[in-house]
Amino acid sequence: MIRRRRAQGPGQRGAVPCSWGKISVLPSRDPGSAMTAAVKMLDGVRVIDLTSVVFGPYSTQILADYGADVVKVEVPEGDIMRYAGPAPERGMGPVFVNLNRGKRSIVLDIRKPDGKAALEALIRGADLLVHNVRRKPMARLGFSAQACAAMNPKLLYCAATGFAEAHELADAPAIDDVIQCAVGLTGLNADADGTPRLVPSLVADKVAGLALASAMLAALVRQRSTGQGGTVDVPMYETLASFCLVEHLQGATFAPDGAVGYTRVTREGRRIYRAKDGFVSMTPYSNDQWARFFTAVGRPDMATDPRVTDPAVRGTRFHELYDVIESVAHTRSVAQWIALARELSMPAMPVVSLADVAGDPQLERSGTTETRAFEGIGTVKHLSSPGFFDGVAARHPTNAPRLGQHTRELLRESGYDDAGIDALLASGAARTLA
Repeated sequence: MIRRRRAQGPGQRGAVPCSWGKISVLPSRDPGSAMTAAVKMLDGVRVIDLTSVVFGPYSTQILADYGADVVKVEVPEGDIMRYAGPAPERGMGPVFVNLNRGKRSIVLDIRKPDGKAALEALIRGADLLVHNVRRKPMARLGFSAQACAAMNPKLLYCAATGFAEAHELADAPAIDDVIQCAVGLTGLNADADGTPRLVPSLVADKVAGLALASAMLAALVRQRSTGQGGTVDVPMYETLASFCLVEHLQGATFAPDGAVGYTRVTREGRRIYRAKDGFVSMTPYSNDQWARFFTAVGRPDMATDPRVTDPAVRGTRFHELYDVIESVAHTRSVAQWIALARELSMPAMPVVSLADVAGDPQLERSGTTETRAFEGIGTVKHLSSPGFFDGVAARHPTNAPRLGQHTRELLRESGYDDAGIDALLASGAARTLA
């Protein structure tokens, strides 16, 4: 286990730099255990989290669910996602409580010298610093990668940015909407008349958040084996462009003027079928599944058709096979199609609503969702981070913090005495829970 000693900073008690050791992971298969294996994997790793909204907080939530001590540094008004969506308590919105589970909140105004000094003290005792501030403003505040490396040479300086540093828009602002447009997602999702449409999910924020979490975990492995700090920059545009082009690069993989777009998954490709009583997605995949499916629906002649038996032919004429499925879809109910698909080991699911997903008992059964008590609020449905570790979903055992809930606690851990904390609060450089 990494055991940390307090780092010295202004207005602090005497301290010594951090020491390093081994993380001890104690597996647990008990879903009811507050401290599962996942919550111990990053035990002793401290993250200073200056991010807000979704992209950054999603990435640090994964680290918190895996056991890191995530210190959420908030501006005096707090993360704006605190106020998004219906909530039983001001400042504890539904997205916020699921992206900040298990974190500790400290409020600092780093535009003030004393607030800046307090953040420097936190950085000296951290393993990672994560921010989603644009590069130039971050440097003006005194917290560029170089400045932070001088405070803590072992620090991993992690940035959730809009565009790569080499991009001509390196310092431009970016949000999910504009990134979806920039990487071609809205064009792929266009209406029949060609009108582009946003995917109705914060897909750019969340994909980039997953990528940032992955990159930070890789950097942590290097840091632990070498003691080396460094920078991690995960820009939304480049991350989502790569993500979208995995299947859509196609001919451009081999020639600059090659055709792009994986036709099978475009609007003209994949289909949802109208059954007798609803809609269903079903797709035979292997040669055997196609042959058995067509036999089951009264088209045994298709079992030996080259469009079924030759995957190369099928790849160019799949729409003809989908036409055959569409011609028979109305003859059975959704339940009957699902039953046939299960019999053939073929992928199929009914089309359901978001409300159906939110209330799915299978998600509760697996541990992907959990309803827990939240003092002063009532109950909160919590999601989990990726992965089941020793059969248990990854989710921190404590709830999201109220604004400034841990300000005193964290300043004390950083070495400030009571007088120093009181002075910070009196100056407005720090704030605590009212």
